Amino acid sequence: MSRVTSRSDHPMSDPVYVHIGLGKTGTTTIQRALHECREPLLSHGIDVAGQSRRDTRRAVYDLMGRRIGHGDNAGVAGAFEPWAAGIATSRTKTVVCSEEMLALARPGHVRRLVSAVAPRRLVVVVTVRELGSVLISSWQQSVMTGRTETLEQFLAAVRDPAGEPASVGVAFWLREDLSRVLDAWGRRVSVADFRIVVVPRWGDPWPLEDRFGSVIGAPDGLLRLPRRANASPGGAEVEVVRRLNAQVGLKENHRLYLTGVLRSAFEDRPMKPVRLPPTERSWVDERTQTWRCLIRDRGYPLVGSLDELTPRGDQDGHPRVEGVADATVADAAITALAALSRDHGRLWAKFRTHEEPVQAGRWGLASGLRMLKFRAKTAALGHADRNRLFAWGARAYLKGTWRH
Repeated sequence: MSRVTSRSDHPMSDPVYVHIGLGKTGTTTIQRALHECREPLLSHGIDVAGQSRRDTRRAVYDLMGRRIGHGDNAGVAGAFEPWAAGIATSRTKTVVCSEEMLALARPGHVRRLVSAVAPRRLVVVVTVRELGSVLISSWQQSVMTGRTETLEQFLAAVRDPAGEPASVGVAFWLREDLSRVLDAWGRRVSVADFRIVVVPRWGDPWPLEDRFGSVIGAPDGLLRLPRRANASPGGAEVEVVRRLNAQVGLKENHRLYLTGVLRSAFEDRPMKPVRLPPTERSWVDERTQTWRCLIRDRGYPLVGSLDELTPRGDQDGHPRVEGVADATVADAAITALAALSRDHGRLWAKFRTHEEPVQAGRWGLASGLRMLKFRAKTAALGHADRNRLFAWGARAYLKGTWRH
């Protein structure tokens, strides 16, 4: 494994490390670690830009001209300038930020960012991951956010962006084409001021947090946090959501509700991981080799090994999911339906409209006693399946209501 030992073109300038993704390369893990470890990092002379993750996101969205969905746009317009000024004037030696939306930046955006954080030296950190895993993860996310393409349709669109649907292939490569991203940022940033961090395979003794920490000067282990449950949905689970998307034609508010409920529901299921079909390996290997040569030939400072970018296929022993039986999909659908039913019932009980209460007057006490009596009988019946005494009482009550 290699660590960064490169020379900077601006040795006298304090750095700001700007992590730009790529997407699906552990960006959430890095962002969570940076902001939850803000105080320990500061004690080592490393300042995390912004007061929260949302501050950085709003600033980057302002820079890029994007607005946040769900109507949550307050604070986006004009957020970039004060955020960048905070980086430029920070009294710490090192500043760091992370936002994968910056992978979409064009040279004009890069030029504005470099100028805004001066006199600091901008160092671009790019996390890269084995392409087969990125493809599968991107397809899963696309379905969980409302798309209806099957895995085969998704991969075909990415393999040839000139095909249909155009939005799938174009959107993927805008975010995930390493060559494009390096070229855009390379117009204003020298090769020596890049850091390529390879995402390790699962179980590697040198985790992503430590690799990223080695770039910004954090001690090993400082950025490690307890892992949160973030299991990727399996083939059957994604197929349930995909069919729901096709039937419902999800609007954004419906999508947010469904994905939130279903992700939690699926976490407790034993899910089979989805793997890249063997028929897709040739073009994935070819693109991977292009990126490996690009990194090596240009001499980008590297953290990790280029060998970790080579797809492993099914060598980890997990079964590959190429097709899903209807019975398996039906089982996952029952899990989803149960979760939706429980959540709908919770919301119904919370927000249902109550009629204005009737003034009970002198009949209130008698009515309250009747209520208690009825509740007691209902509760007793509810315990009948679990307690023999209650079962005997329920049957005795039923027998006592018979006239003959």
